[in-house]
Amino acid sequence: KGLTDGVAYLMKKNKVTYFIGSGTMLSPNSVEVTLNDGGKKEILETKNIMLATGSVVAELPFAKVDEKLIVSSTGALELDAVPKHLIVIGGGVIGLELGSVWMRLGAEVTVVEYAPMICGASDQGAAKLLLKILQKQGMKFSLSTKVTGIDVKGGTVTVKAETMVDGKSGEKVEFQGDKVLVAVGRKPFSDGLGLEKVGVKKDSRGMVEVDEHFRTNVGNIFAVGDLIRGP
Repeated sequence: KGLTDGVAYLMKKNKVTYFIGSGTMLSPNSVEVTLNDGGKKEILETKNIMLATGSVVAELPFAKVDEKLIVSSTGALELDAVPKHLIVIGGGVIGLELGSVWMRLGAEVTVVEYAPMICGASDQGAAKLLLKILQKQGMKFSLSTKVTGIDVKGGTVTVKAETMVDGKSGEKVEFQGDKVLVAVGRKPFSDGLGLEKVGVKKDSRGMVEVDEHFRTNVGNIFAVGDLIRGP
């Protein structure tokens, strides 16, 4: 609250007008805002547009996040009790970080990762050392394992998977727990912005394409942050 109040003060001090709602581009020079309070629509005429909508959690088609039994990284920070057994789908930074937090608080933690090693594109020497450290601390890993489905019955979640051998399906395995953290990465929040309507290009992952000056292919529209490639 202190941070956001401080930002609001700076906006007011510098005469920045802001609207709290959802925005979509109608043209390269106009943005329609649907206000959160009452749903009223405002149309803003403008010379330049900056897109900075960030990213959202990537979901698996068969694992709908409900933030109760199947949680995202957001829900994993808001659990009201320590899980008995937390199953983490995805052995990247976010999954390992949050898995480590709940393990230290007393949960049994199992990480299911499709790749043969944790931490994705990180330095593999460091990743192997981290794997040994986490295993020594009690974290369990099932690497080269593809998740194929999730069943929820009562308070139990069953993660169905199959081991991968040379890129082919192997043995079918199951993991049972009371919470599942889906941590398979994030994706750019580029839907509903009107990109197609105004002709702004996206790549195959939905990221907005920009040049070295953060300018899109539409000259007066720019994009920054998790919406574009790079750190």
